Amino acid sequence: MRGADPDGGSLSGETDGGFLSADRGVSETVGFVLVFALITSTIAVTFTVGLGGLEDAQLAERDNNVERAFDVLHDNFNDLSRDGVPSRSTELRLGGGELAFDDESEFRLNGTGFESQVIEGGSLTYRGAGDTRIVYENGAVFRMDGDNGVMIREPDLLIGDTIVYSLYGLNGPAESVSGERTVLVVGERTDREVAADDQTAAENVTLDINSTQAIVWERYYSDLAAEHEQVNVTTNGSADLSVTFVAEEYDRLLVHRTAARVEFSD
Repeated sequence: MRGADPDGGSLSGETDGGFLSADRGVSETVGFVLVFALITSTIAVTFTVGLGGLEDAQLAERDNNVERAFDVLHDNFNDLSRDGVPSRSTELRLGGGELAFDDESEFRLNGTGFESQVIEGGSLTYRGAGDTRIVYENGAVFRMDGDNGVMIREPDLLIGDTIVYSLYGLNGPAESVSGERTVLVVGERTDREVAADDQTAAENVTLDINSTQAIVWERYYSDLAAEHEQVNVTTNGSADLSVTFVAEEYDRLLVHRTAARVEFSD
């Protein structure tokens, strides 16, 4: 028989809902454990996923900053050719990437009436996150991802009744630079001349390109060919890409050649 206290309450420890007071303590403990586990899981996921995403964003922003620096470098190198200034310097923060001078490309301009012009090598390459490369080559700037990419700044080329084509020959250091440092890319002009002047336009002029950026060069010249009858593009020859300027479609062709020495300094 169940007893009762003087006030009529139960002496067996039952609550009004029929649960023992000890059960309530257990349920509160379980709830605390579940909430704590949820909080720690959320923190773990945030650090695992969020931190990785933050690092990716930092690397992407670093490459974007280098891209903007190459944009400035493009304008500075144009000053060497267009204005004949003796030298220009561009500051570039590496941010853990690598800056190197590569000699894996060739631009060969052939035509009747002027001496053949050849540029071997002459590209500045920044290697950033993953397969990303920022490249300056023959007056143009590229952002590459593996073999594909986009042209950020176009080369110095004028197409009309007169075609004005600029060749940029660069020589650079054999050693690359890398790390978190900021380097100064110094371009010093060593030569600047009108390398070819075809005033009679009696023959076609062909530009043969061998380059790791060939697929982007092809896209650029194919877009020009779609707009100008003077330009034809082929990819079935010995070079990665051949661009022909059709003689009967222009009155004169000028080729400007600029040579520069590039140095890296702190």
